[in-house]
Amino acid sequence: MSEKTPPEEQAHDLPRLEPDSPPPPIPSMEVEPARLPRGLVRQIDYVLTHHEQVQESIRRDESLWKFSRTFVLIAIVMAACYGVVMGGTNWLQGQNAMPFNLEFLMMLITGIKVPVLYLLTLFIVVAPIYVSSTFVGSGITFSQMVALLLSSTAIMATTLASMASVAFFFSLTTTNYSFIKILHVIFFAYAGLAGVGYLLRGFEVIAPGAKRATLRWIFVLWLVLYMFVGTQMAWVLRPFVGSPDLEFQVFREKEGNFYENVLQSIGDVFNESNEIERPPVED
Repeated sequence: MSEKTPPEEQAHDLPRLEPDSPPPPIPSMEVEPARLPRGLVRQIDYVLTHHEQVQESIRRDESLWKFSRTFVLIAIVMAACYGVVMGGTNWLQGQNAMPFNLEFLMMLITGIKVPVLYLLTLFIVVAPIYVSSTFVGSGITFSQMVALLLSSTAIMATTLASMASVAFFFSLTTTNYSFIKILHVIFFAYAGLAGVGYLLRGFEVIAPGAKRATLRWIFVLWLVLYMFVGTQMAWVLRPFVGSPDLEFQVFREKEGNFYENVLQSIGDVFNESNEIERPPVED
């Protein structure tokens, strides 16, 4: 007969129930700061696709001068690309009887005006935007706010430049001056919304302690501020397209306002379409 195992040894043979081990640590999701590549094209692509890293670098207050220079360069180049297409509208439409040297000068001048429009607008709105950000307890320094505004301007100009091919296409396929002018206004509005939206997202990253309840009101304030300052600046710097019925001028006289002119252009578009659909009256 085999000997029976004592109860004490049987207890030692049973599997031991270990206490639940703690779960493995969750890997850190901290965003790496931005590392700008060499070359303007690569830098533009990096700013578009790595906005979280760019905003994290601004939050850490790292290399703000280097980033700000890059943002300014991107804004100038991208806005100038759209400005050249915008200034060549009448030449592409075949509407203007001016010699080509004046048409070329118009493209060159508008290519300068559009970057100036963006940078002057930024210069005017930076102080009120910075002061209003302190109302929600952002804790953002002035240099951080400047870098953030420049990054949103770079996004704005790049968004506008992405519509240059569409503006080029419509300039080639239509002869309606009022329509193409409204189209440019729509493209500028679209780019402005993209830039201000980027500004708000960056503000949430850089100032996580800000009062969320008032962020939407701050967003509306910034949007309205950008809109009124930008449109008035555009009205001061006009013409950008150049009316085919007027002679070449670098700047127009101060008259009317931007919104009155846009409403008049919308009315001209509908009036022209009605004239096309109306059958000719026989005498």
